[in-house]
Amino acid sequence: MTWEVFPGKLPEAQPGNALVRIIAAGIAGPDNIQRAGGYPNERCRLPGFTPGYDFVGEVVQLGSPRHSISVGDRVAAMCMIGAHATHIELPVPDLLKIDRSDDVVKVCALPLNYMTAFGMLQRSGVDLPPGSSILIGSAAGGIGTAVAQIVEAFDMELHMIGTCSPSKFDYVRSLGVTPIDRHDPNLWRTVHDATLDGQGVDVAYDAVGSEESLLQSHLATRAVTGQVIAIGIMSDIATDGSGMTSKMSADEILVRRRLPRMSYWGVERAYYQETRELWEKDFYNLLDHVRSGKLNPTIAKLLKLSDGVHAHELLVSGSGVLGKMEFIVDAQLALRLGVT
Repeated sequence: MTWEVFPGKLPEAQPGNALVRIIAAGIAGPDNIQRAGGYPNERCRLPGFTPGYDFVGEVVQLGSPRHSISVGDRVAAMCMIGAHATHIELPVPDLLKIDRSDDVVKVCALPLNYMTAFGMLQRSGVDLPPGSSILIGSAAGGIGTAVAQIVEAFDMELHMIGTCSPSKFDYVRSLGVTPIDRHDPNLWRTVHDATLDGQGVDVAYDAVGSEESLLQSHLATRAVTGQVIAIGIMSDIATDGSGMTSKMSADEILVRRRLPRMSYWGVERAYYQETRELWEKDFYNLLDHVRSGKLNPTIAKLLKLSDGVHAHELLVSGSGVLGKMEFIVDAQLALRLGVT
């Protein structure tokens, strides 16, 4: 695989690969962790790679003639790195064909954010029958928003509680989630009080990953049966975004902080790589819900590719980010959407 920003003449796609012109690319928390050097993948442990976890684009060249995908097809992909560019070369099987009539911006939100959220709810080993309760950490962000919207779109009938800053309470309420101040010193008790029976939530999703956050999430769950699903280590990124506060990998950090009834779940390995066929099936299930209007991904900001520094400043601060951020790479689409 190669991930490049191509100056001048485009290279020839290698056999089995496709060269794709990127139309829109997602911006998300993993980009921040990768840039800071904390993502558990050797391809992005050191500077010199192009970030960008997911995208929607158009196939412009095929390295081999006979494929299920043709030149001119619209595709989506979760590539882990390389999407913050004008073009990307990937193996054809990594590409998911979509219709030209599909909303590029909405579909671009799916491969990372909404597939992560769907996997957290349906594929992470938790049992959430109707009437169950969940705690969504960082509920106003891209993943938290996706979790809440999927619960509603798929009629899961869950009682949702979410942590966020007080300035985002109204937004979180609009998602059908009961908001709780993320800095509440008695957070777990407040969560218990917000559950219907006062006994805590069935599952707590934690993206912060600090010892304190994981402990609060653990205490917020039901005794004996409650589960914590850790999905990130945002707390270990330096406050100015300049690097990681620990030299350990994300995997090592979470192993050291493991608590009873806690597990780590990641979309890349536990879902995309190990159960790829299921991942694709779930992607098209989400896409069908977008097409029908039952699922309408919330887009926080649309930026130009040249706004990369600003995008990462927003990822570091988290201020004003409500939902998914994206780069609009295609010039005509950017003009139509007023991204200048």
